[in-house]
Amino acid sequence: MVANLAKQILTAVISLIAACIAARAADIQSSKDKLCAFKLEGAITSGDYDRLANLITQSRLDPLDERTNSLCLKSSGGSYSEGLKISELIYSRGLSTVVTDGSECLSACAIMFMAGVLPNREIPYRKLSAGGVLGFHAPYLSLTNGKYSKEQVEEASQAMRVGILALMRLSSKHTRLSGSDFLKKSFIAQVLAKGPQEAFFVKTIGEAARWDIEIYDAAQQFPKPSNIDGVKNLCLNFHYANMDEPVPPTRTLSLKVESYASKFHRNDFRILVRDSRTNDTVCEVYPRTMKDDSEVHFFACSYDYWSSKSFGDCREFKTASLFGKFVPDFIVLDAVG
Repeated sequence: MVANLAKQILTAVISLIAACIAARAADIQSSKDKLCAFKLEGAITSGDYDRLANLITQSRLDPLDERTNSLCLKSSGGSYSEGLKISELIYSRGLSTVVTDGSECLSACAIMFMAGVLPNREIPYRKLSAGGVLGFHAPYLSLTNGKYSKEQVEEASQAMRVGILALMRLSSKHTRLSGSDFLKKSFIAQVLAKGPQEAFFVKTIGEAARWDIEIYDAAQQFPKPSNIDGVKNLCLNFHYANMDEPVPPTRTLSLKVESYASKFHRNDFRILVRDSRTNDTVCEVYPRTMKDDSEVHFFACSYDYWSSKSFGDCREFKTASLFGKFVPDFIVLDAVG
């Protein structure tokens, strides 16, 4: 996804280390950006939760206007405990989160980003530009050299435990229309594996799909694949994201277009994506146009024969008006791109 971001990521790592040394209060205010009504820029410090909460309370959130419920983030991090409090606020108020082109969101900011959700907490909604940088690491304690009492060591240990517990509680949040974890187990493992001067970055389409992050400007940033390659990419990204597994480097797929008559339409069709080796159906893909929208959108379902797990149930495709799981447009791109 971000093959040209090596320099940006190096800069982000330097910024991440610098944020551990010095922090200034974040700039929190209303925004005129077309993507978000609120913005938070700068280091996250104590008191930022109250300032953002007051700003949101004084604003009009319209569930039918995506922009009024969106928060743009640009920060190298700061207080992890304050960031976790703000994450709870973002989730409870039903705000989506955005990292725009050229912006970086690291450490505590990245955890706040992952709290993004649709109004009424229907599904996770986190929007990242292909030109943005998103980097994570575990909560940590910054101590100076010296001798510490038993009580001080216990207090530090308790603070670390509280930070990890808050992260786990965020991961177990529920959304109405998504059956998977709010934060996937693989994501939590990646976060906790990184120390204060380490980070992992979301760098591929497969990673973004796996962790429910939408690459909102993919169509503008990447060449469009062929129709056949796009459907194969869609199936692999959809299936393995729901399995919470990386997309395997090699898997040969074939396509079959199947027409059918339902109680709603006489000439519907679906695309069956099959494993060429076993001939098992991996995914069913349903192209659809919406009312007052001529653009084609995709819904999909998949089934894993080894674990008997299914996603986006399509069993009622001939009788139900809505079936399958909506697939964001960026998922048609190559998983490792």
